[in-house]
Amino acid sequence: MINYEFPINEKFRKYLKIEYLFKQYDFFIKQKHNQYISNVIFQLIFKLNVNAARADIKVELINDLQKIQTKYKKLSDDANKLKKRLEKNNSFTPYSSSGNKMIQELKVRSESPTYINDIDFSKYKLWNETQDTRTKNLFFRDLTNHISPIKDSIYFILSVLRKDSHKENLTAINAVAQLKLNPSNRFDLLTIHLRDTSLYEPTISANKYAININLSKLDEEKSTRKTIKFSASLHSL
Repeated sequence: MINYEFPINEKFRKYLKIEYLFKQYDFFIKQKHNQYISNVIFQLIFKLNVNAARADIKVELINDLQKIQTKYKKLSDDANKLKKRLEKNNSFTPYSSSGNKMIQELKVRSESPTYINDIDFSKYKLWNETQDTRTKNLFFRDLTNHISPIKDSIYFILSVLRKDSHKENLTAINAVAQLKLNPSNRFDLLTIHLRDTSLYEPTISANKYAININLSKLDEEKSTRKTIKFSASLHSL
């Protein structure tokens, strides 16, 4: 089954994009580090500091954790612990090693067309060649400690959101289907479930009364005339 997630509002679009960056970071940090893996990890750290280490994200997360405390009694303690961690984090000044000239130079290079590399950068090449994976990971952890409450809160909130769902079986006639909404209910996320043998790409358009779902085949320019069965889940926090 292939699951396509469509955020219904801008806040959860931001959450999903930040989660995607954190998951990339989680993947690469587990690899045996060479210079190329290190380049990717630094690039991700800089992206996370731009997108996750922001006061508005912190405020939105605290508000959503408060909603979870009110709505889900069994999750209240976990939500409260995360909320306290966020509230204690009074500063999102990136990089605890902000005085490190190598980090400052890497940040500049990360914004260049060629991204991070060690050409004409002997300090970085020496660091890459002489540090093992464990030492590098300690260094990366030091650079990301200030955003770990953001990461844990986003993972927790999205996990709760994905579990709270209303699933419907739908049929797309001529590749078009409609999911009717109750305008008095607020939804944050739509997940469309298609068989992994399906080559249809979903797109949506929505208003407060309905979500229109269009399915187009990847290898066909014209719209299909087939009837396609699939399912969709609406999630709300």
